[in-house]
Amino acid sequence: MLILLMAIMTTWALARSSPPTAPGAAGPTSASPSPSSSPSAAPSISVDQSLEPPTPETQPSGAATGPGPSAAPTAGGVEPATDPFALSDVEPFSSGSVTLTISSDLQLDLEDWNDTGSDIQFTRTGIVGRDGNQLTLLQAGEARSFSTCQAKTAWASALNWNQVSAGTYTCVKWGARRGLMRIDYPPDLNEKYAEVTVTGVIWAPTVKG
Repeated sequence: MLILLMAIMTTWALARSSPPTAPGAAGPTSASPSPSSSPSAAPSISVDQSLEPPTPETQPSGAATGPGPSAAPTAGGVEPATDPFALSDVEPFSSGSVTLTISSDLQLDLEDWNDTGSDIQFTRTGIVGRDGNQLTLLQAGEARSFSTCQAKTAWASALNWNQVSAGTYTCVKWGARRGLMRIDYPPDLNEKYAEVTVTGVIWAPTVKG
């Protein structure tokens, strides 16, 4: 009996000294073997973030434009005296430029464009047509052409200086022909020997009436 009791006590002591095993606990496992070879990582590309993106080139400015449209002539067809005289495509009979002293008896000759004729006289009062020659102002917007002066019907034997300034154009009725005369420099009536400079053309075609 004593021996049986001792055996039971020994078994009970052994049971208390062994750690309990967790249900379903697995035993030690070995590490999974690594694959024999693995693909090498793709090479990385280094970007220098310190560089600024290239600045686009400045676009060239637009092509230079030509001169702007000329201003419309003012009343009386006035334009700067420096503008070239616009000859028509109709053949001219005569043309020229001359400076005359208005206090003398010298008059403009429309055939030779000098001061030895008797066609147009420049006085201290204004411009006077001689020997039946007549004048009329070119109006604003009218073309400086033969056809414009050909179509004129209102003619006068004289124009006053208060109707004329530098660059004024006036059509001329010279017998059966028509012309155009520009006053480049009107006279300074305060001067004793005032002068006037004119430029013009007489066209070859003749006109009835």
